[in-house]
Amino acid sequence: MPRTIHLHPFTILAVAVAVVSTTTAASQWWLSCAVLGLCLLISGWAGQLKKLSVLSGAMLLPTLLSLLLIHGLVSRDNSPAIAQWGPVRVTVHGLEVALSLGLRTAVLVVVGLLCGLLIDKHQLVAAIDLSPVPPQLGYLLAATHFLLPQMGEKQRRIGEAQTLRRVGTGKGVTGWFQRVRLRAVPLVLASMQDAQDRAVHLSARGFPAIGTRTRLRTVPDSSAQRAIRWIAIVVAVLGPVLILVLAQLGSKS
Repeated sequence: MPRTIHLHPFTILAVAVAVVSTTTAASQWWLSCAVLGLCLLISGWAGQLKKLSVLSGAMLLPTLLSLLLIHGLVSRDNSPAIAQWGPVRVTVHGLEVALSLGLRTAVLVVVGLLCGLLIDKHQLVAAIDLSPVPPQLGYLLAATHFLLPQMGEKQRRIGEAQTLRRVGTGKGVTGWFQRVRLRAVPLVLASMQDAQDRAVHLSARGFPAIGTRTRLRTVPDSSAQRAIRWIAIVVAVLGPVLILVLAQLGSKS
């Protein structure tokens, strides 16, 4: 059963931004691997390891293959070739570049997905709603989080209805394009109808509200978490700058 991390959503996001920015600026393979390993440990503790692995693999595999193809196989650098098959050359420098870019991309994807799995969406929307930011931002985030699963469920129901009517049951690439075409129109029409209905309900409730509002959901916070967020923000901004300055000084010496 998945465990819940009782932290303010902004605390998790601030720490994640600091980790990603610092790791990207450092560009050290061992640091990227350490961050990825820590993310896997946290996801295992939270009971989200399988979901994180599947989602990360689905997003990273095409990216890593493209980086390997661009930098590792068809690179035109002058470094010695490990192997060569006609125009395809495997070079040490190309593999190093592909590995470096791939690890930095993996950190960004895995940390972002882990935040999405650990943060309760309702708590995040409530935290944004309780913050001084405009209420439209909270609604936009809520719509992004909850609308996509709803569209996926509608797409599944449309597909089941068309299968019962024996529509769009072709095989191969042609059948796939036919199913996409037949499902796209009713899905877009249903989404437009939902947006119209949602706009009517929001207008009836006077959104965005003006003045003091009573919140039914509270988000626990503490002074320690607020301090952690400020430290994480400072690290996210100054950490990369400090790393780049040290790298410049090291290259000149």
